[in-house]
Amino acid sequence: MFASFRTIFVLLTLLTAASCSPSLTVMSFNVRQSHAKEVDPRNSWNNRADACLEMLKVRQPDLVGFQETQYKGQWTFFRDSLAAEYGAVGIGRDNGVDKGETSGFLYKRSVLSLLDSGTFWVSETPDVPSVSFDEKYNRSLTWGLFKVNKTGKRFFYFNTHLGLTWRSQKEGIELIVKKMREINPDGLPLVFSGDLNTDITSTAFNPLKEVMLNAHDVASKTDNVPTYNAWGNKQKERIIDFIWVSPAVKCIEYKTDTAPYLGHELISDHYPILVTIKL
Repeated sequence: MFASFRTIFVLLTLLTAASCSPSLTVMSFNVRQSHAKEVDPRNSWNNRADACLEMLKVRQPDLVGFQETQYKGQWTFFRDSLAAEYGAVGIGRDNGVDKGETSGFLYKRSVLSLLDSGTFWVSETPDVPSVSFDEKYNRSLTWGLFKVNKTGKRFFYFNTHLGLTWRSQKEGIELIVKKMREINPDGLPLVFSGDLNTDITSTAFNPLKEVMLNAHDVASKTDNVPTYNAWGNKQKERIIDFIWVSPAVKCIEYKTDTAPYLGHELISDHYPILVTIKL
């Protein structure tokens, strides 16, 4: 009888610990690179930089991956402005140091500890800065291994910006799935975010669908808002930004952030997306 009570007590303790496990908020944000020639000057980087920063301060993600963020002027702006609270991992995709865009991420140090990190290029030569398959731009992926400070649980995070052609997307996804297995041989929980430049109907996603779940589809609470807003051009709106999770990760809420910040109805031609998860 005593053994039965002890077994029940242990099970209840484990269940209580699981239910009290802290949630994490992960964001993916295509910032719109600063070199773009904007038709509407209000959309130029200098006019909306503070609004983008305000969004991050309001939303307070635990982990945020960036796309289309120029290392000099955009990545450094976010990194330095939020350095008191956030750690940063990111390199320029054109030289592996500080040139070109970055697929870097910021993480809240009070919540997460970075254990390891790295970058590879989404191309035939992933170990060096290189053009991605039939793309004309370098494409890279930056990853991190994290420990949740409160629980000690570990998980991987991958962040990227895929190419514009179907071949670069298909072969890019195949490489990323291969790298997931190589970098995460123990099968720890994994979160993958990015602007993937195509919608969910593309067959390029097939290898990813075999190992991960689209948070948009499996979250207990979700929306169906286009993530690419094309600066308000309704005819071009699409969902092309994603956060994927391994099956062991519970998705509580998926949200497309369409709120205005500092008077800007649109802070980028992409909306930030956020997922609240539990490991």
